[in-house]
Amino acid sequence: MRYSGTKLAYKQINGVIPILQTPFNSSGQIDIDGLRRVVEFNIEGGVDGIGIALASEVQLFNESERDELLRTVVDQTNGRVPIVMNTGSIGTDLAIFYSKRAEELGVDAIMLTPPNSGVGSSNPAAIRQYFRSIADSVNVSVALQDVQFAQISPQMVAELSDELEGVVACKMETPPTPGRIAATVDAVKGKINVLGGGGATYLMEELSRGGTGTMPFSSTPAEFVEIFKLYGNGNIEEAKKVFETRIAPLCHLVSMAPELAIGFHKQILKKRGLIESSSVREPAAHPDSRTQKDIDALLERVIV
Repeated sequence: MRYSGTKLAYKQINGVIPILQTPFNSSGQIDIDGLRRVVEFNIEGGVDGIGIALASEVQLFNESERDELLRTVVDQTNGRVPIVMNTGSIGTDLAIFYSKRAEELGVDAIMLTPPNSGVGSSNPAAIRQYFRSIADSVNVSVALQDVQFAQISPQMVAELSDELEGVVACKMETPPTPGRIAATVDAVKGKINVLGGGGATYLMEELSRGGTGTMPFSSTPAEFVEIFKLYGNGNIEEAKKVFETRIAPLCHLVSMAPELAIGFHKQILKKRGLIESSSVREPAAHPDSRTQKDIDALLERVIV
């Protein structure tokens, strides 16, 4: 990367870093007031950072909307916690454009998923060059993201973290995630933070295998913060109890229909009074009447 200082100059990405759900108004535009409330709700919940990524629906936004989203989050956060934004793309030049723009608007870190289409997507040398080129274009922290449809192996994560000074973390989501986390922790040997994702379905197993953070949805921040505090203090059974009563039921419902996850978590935010609409960008799946009844019953039982 262009920065010539030490790795300590880069913001650390670790702990509870929820990925924001972007609220929309009745016209389908970003609900700025609702977005500010969601950001504040998460910061007040004690999170370690704020994320903007695929669960924020940024892949469906035009460039003006991406800017509006990030400007609002940066302004509302006001330097209180780091902000990380996924700026990956199917092409290197476009990913560089997104990354440099995010840096200009005040992001603290970018998160990069390997390109999942095109000639270079299955070529390890091309993937490594993709990461090098983007990292060299910015002066902010970098988190590498591994997902099932665009994988980056634990060994490649370790190699890139050795080579690229700005890489401070990775988010490992290829299932089964507990094994993926364990292999990555072994590979990086403590050089970078290893975070989980996937809605935090296997959070407790990931923590027991050395994971140091998670990037869940933004609807239940205080619950995740409580789990991390309990776990960090050695109260592992209490942490498991909070997870099993407040988080696991939500994960169970999403596992029945993963395509409904973003809208489901927006329903939680709506029930909490933070946003006015749980709508998602089209094309999108919508719950049938039976699934919606399950959602309504669950929210009455779990969300307080």
